[in-house]
Amino acid sequence: MLTRTNLQSFKAALSAALRTTSQADDALSERFVELRPGTVSTLESPVNHLLTGRRGVGKSTTLAVLQKRAEQQGARVIFVDVETHKSRSYPDVLIEIIIDILQAIQPGGWRKPQRRLRGEVKEILTVLTALRDAGAEVTQSTESDQTRASALKVQLTGSVAKQFAKLSATAGGSRSRRVKTSQASTQTRRKEDFLRDLAPAIAQVLEKAARLEGRRSLLVVLDDFYFITKDRQPLVLDHLHGITKRSNVWLKIGSVQSRTHSFADGDPPLGMQPPHDLQYLSLDVGLADFGTAKAFLEEVANGVLASVGLKINDVLTPAARERAVLIAGGAVTRDYFDLLSAAADAGWESAQRGQNGDSFMIGAEDVQSAAGLRLQRKQGDLRSDAGRDAPALEARFADLVKFVRNRDTFFFLVSREHMDTEWGREIVELEDLRFVHRILTTRPNTATWRGKDTDVFMVDIPALVTKRMRKAPVEFWKPGKSDELRRAGWVYAPDWIEQ
Repeated sequence: MLTRTNLQSFKAALSAALRTTSQADDALSERFVELRPGTVSTLESPVNHLLTGRRGVGKSTTLAVLQKRAEQQGARVIFVDVETHKSRSYPDVLIEIIIDILQAIQPGGWRKPQRRLRGEVKEILTVLTALRDAGAEVTQSTESDQTRASALKVQLTGSVAKQFAKLSATAGGSRSRRVKTSQASTQTRRKEDFLRDLAPAIAQVLEKAARLEGRRSLLVVLDDFYFITKDRQPLVLDHLHGITKRSNVWLKIGSVQSRTHSFADGDPPLGMQPPHDLQYLSLDVGLADFGTAKAFLEEVANGVLASVGLKINDVLTPAARERAVLIAGGAVTRDYFDLLSAAADAGWESAQRGQNGDSFMIGAEDVQSAAGLRLQRKQGDLRSDAGRDAPALEARFADLVKFVRNRDTFFFLVSREHMDTEWGREIVELEDLRFVHRILTTRPNTATWRGKDTDVFMVDIPALVTKRMRKAPVEFWKPGKSDELRRAGWVYAPDWIEQ
C-alpha cells in the first residue's frame, strides 16, 4: 500500500530513474534489465550497429551500460549527443560531430604517444573549427537556357590554410583542383572537399586513439541520430564510415527507425548499407507482445523501487497494472514511469476525497485519469523529432482520432497494401512517435475482406481521455479477445465517411 509516508519515496525513485544520462553508474548497471537478452553483448562486438527504438524505450540507458561494460573489457567509448547539434545544417552538423569525437579522444599525460596524439588532434581541430565557422559564399555561377547552377564555397586563409595543406598532404589527401587567391595562404572550395582531404588524417588519429594505452578498440556512440535531417543522414554516415572503416573504430548509433535513412542507393551510393556496413538491433516491444512488455516494465520498476522497499504488485491493483502497460503503449519505460508517478497523485487525491485514510492502492481509474497528462509532452516530442514533417503527422493523427471517436472505439485497421502509401508511412511514423500502437495482423470478418490482411492499431489513450469513451478498450491480450478487433467498419482510409 502507498501511504503519506512512502508516497514521496515512491515518486522520487521513479523520477531519479527517468534521468537520461550518457554515464552508467554502478546502481544503474546492477538494476539494468535487457529487454532482449544479449543486446549489450551484441553491441560490444566489432561491428557497426544501429540501435532503434521509440522515444523512451531505453536506448540511451542501453548505450550507457554498453559504455561501462565495454570500458571494463578494455575498449574506449565516447558519446556524442546529436540532439545538441540539431540546429546545424549539413555539412556543419557533420563537422561538429567530428569535433566532438576528436575533443573526446584527446589524451592526457605527458608520455610521448599521448603528447604526439594530442598535438595531431589539436592541428585537425584548428582547421575544423575554422571550417565550421567560415561563412559560405557563391563563388561561381553558370547559366543557360536549360540549367542554372551555383556552388557555395568557403575560404580558409593564412595559417589555417597552411595547416590544412600540411594535414591533407601528409595524409595523402586528394589532389583535386583548388582555387587559390594567394600562394598557399588562401583556398576557396566546398566544405565537403576540405573534409574529404582531411579524412585520412582524421582516420589516422582515431586509429591511434583506439590503440593508445593498450586498448583493444574505440566505440563511437551517436545518440539520438534522428535529429539530423533525414535526407542528409546518408551523407553524414558516408563520411563517418570513411574515417572509421578498416580500423578498430566502430560506430554505435541510437535512433528511431522510421526517422532514420542510413543508405541512399545511387551512383555513387552513399551512407552505410545494412547488413554488411551496419547491423540493426531493435528495442521495440509494443502492445502486440503485451505479456512481454508487462513483465519487462514491472521487472524494471521493481528494481528501481527496491531501494524504497516497494514492489509494483504492492501498490497497483491487477487492473491498474494492465491499464498502465496499455497506456504506456508497450515497453516504453519513460512513459510507464511518468504514468505511475501521476497515477500515484491521482490515487492519493481520490483517497482523501473518500476519507479512506492515508493508505491506498493505485487503481485503474487513477491510471486512466493520469493518462491525459501525457499527451502534451508527446505533442512537444513530435514537433521536436519530426521537424518539417510535424504538421502532416499532426493532421494525420487528428484525422485518426476523429475516425475512432466516430466509430466509438480505440482501434483502427489499415489494409496492408496501403501501408506503403504516403499516408500509410505517416501512420508508421506516428507509431514510432508513440501516438498509435500496432496490435496484430488480422482479416476483417466480412466476405469483401476475405484473403486481405490488415494491421490493427490502437490510438494512444491519452488522446481520447478528454472525452470519455462509452466502452473500455478490448482486452486483446486475453485469450479469445483479439477476434473482437476484426471489424470491417473499423478499416481506415483517408476518404472515410462519418457514421
